[in-house]
Amino acid sequence: MTSKGSTPYLSWRVWAVYVALMLVGVPWYWPAGDDTVLGGLPAWVVVAVLASALTSIYTAILLRRRWPGEAGDS
Repeated sequence: MTSKGSTPYLSWRVWAVYVALMLVGVPWYWPAGDDTVLGGLPAWVVVAVLASALTSIYTAILLRRRWPGEAGDS
């Protein structure tokens, strides 16, 4: 539930998803000597690109929703 006056776009859940995607997408947790290769690329690159794509998809889903204060099509 959102508090009175707040919108779903300012919900803590929205921001929690963004923070989680950022934590996964920025490869600071990968060991320096990790040589894992996925599809010809280092694994950390694949994870960073996937996290970026998921962030883009999530943002697009949020933007496709009705904006707060927008009139309905009655």
